[in-house]
Amino acid sequence: MLPAWLGAGAALKYVIEKEGKQAILDEMWQQWPFFNTRIAMLEMVYAKADLWLAEYYDHRLVEERLWPLGVKLREQLSEDIKSVLAVSKDEALMADLPWIAESIALRNVYTDPLNVLQAELLHRSRQQEHPDPRVEQALMVTIAGVAAGMRNTG
Repeated sequence: MLPAWLGAGAALKYVIEKEGKQAILDEMWQQWPFFNTRIAMLEMVYAKADLWLAEYYDHRLVEERLWPLGVKLREQLSEDIKSVLAVSKDEALMADLPWIAESIALRNVYTDPLNVLQAELLHRSRQQEHPDPRVEQALMVTIAGVAAGMRNTG
């Protein structure tokens, strides 16, 4: 989901802090349906992001020398969430749509284990000289399961 959010929160933060245009963003939030929808979509993407899982994938699948990039991206995500909440004036993501927030939380019970299993299967797959059809099939099942659980992305 990185392409859906990377840069958006940083741009909002810049406009608020460096340009001092919080009032303009407030007006856009209240009067521009497109802007309001974009902020709501960012909230949904952020709500689906899981910092712990992202770190787990990094530590399981990425060379240690690249871990600082993952740390930086997770820090950026946390900062971006704060920027979006500053625009929406909410204390938590998806505060205006609690049923979606609850749905995301409920699906995590099922998708989190699939994500962990997926990382493990990817790790095994990368260690094999010749692909094991059982590992490949199990990996495809986890991909389909995560995508189904996320409802619009996997």
